[in-house]
Amino acid sequence: MEGKLRPEYTREKTLNILSKATDILTLPHVINEILDVTSEKNSSASDLTDIIESDPALTMRILSVANSPYYGFVKKISTISHAVVVLGFQEIQNIALSMSVVQLFDRKGSEFTEKLWRHCFAVGVTTRMMANCLNCRMDGKYFVGGLLHDVGKIFLSQYLNERFREMISFMERNDNIRTYHVLEEEYFGISHSEVGGRLLDSWMFPQEICDAVAFHHNPTGSQNDPVFAACVHIADILCTVKGITPLKDYYFLTIQRSILPILKGLKENLSTDDMINLIPQIDLEIDRQSNFVSVFKR
Repeated sequence: MEGKLRPEYTREKTLNILSKATDILTLPHVINEILDVTSEKNSSASDLTDIIESDPALTMRILSVANSPYYGFVKKISTISHAVVVLGFQEIQNIALSMSVVQLFDRKGSEFTEKLWRHCFAVGVTTRMMANCLNCRMDGKYFVGGLLHDVGKIFLSQYLNERFREMISFMERNDNIRTYHVLEEEYFGISHSEVGGRLLDSWMFPQEICDAVAFHHNPTGSQNDPVFAACVHIADILCTVKGITPLKDYYFLTIQRSILPILKGLKENLSTDDMINLIPQIDLEIDRQSNFVSVFKR
């Protein structure tokens, strides 16, 4: 196998499969109702509460998240109405959307798929750590963007499984000198980051999250929020350096240098040491947030 692009796997072919899949990969009806309410200016907290409480499973998951160390509320949140008030419409929307996406792809997979999900959760946690390091205002979008940054890769591995396995086999050959990212473009004619951005856009995620996913390997390309994309970008690299990745050293990329001036505008004297110093903290933070991340795969 030469690893060269076959005619039936052009970019157009992959996009066609993606467009057909989005008709199948639909989020639960309750999520559409939540999107309608959160986008309506005249909606009230009780409107959103009523919709969430109509789905007992979603209710329990949102309450579990609201009471996790991630938010650090001293007083227990026992009702959805209270959760809506303290978290806000946008945060509730992001939680519900991301939970639904994880459930959508949460099928028993290969060892690779399981390691990929572990990587995604780790990047979600580390993205938030990176945002905190840069003194960004804490927002749930950072965890969500990191959590879903590789959803395009998950899509390719599940919906173009044969071709994906073929690519991974070629990548692991002793005579292969190409990285995962180069091979991905050759085998599918498109990057997993673009696939992920398109998927989230089709599910009506906030544009800033779509952009962070679409540009997590090229944060300066984001017109919406390059700092957010950079937080995901750096978190992805830190987790990979730490070994939390299904792709070993075939995946390794360096930090995009052009993003550094933007980041230094947020934190004076920012250096690579600030980022490297986060690595030993990643396991501790994952353990601290274990209850929070486990809710997403129930």
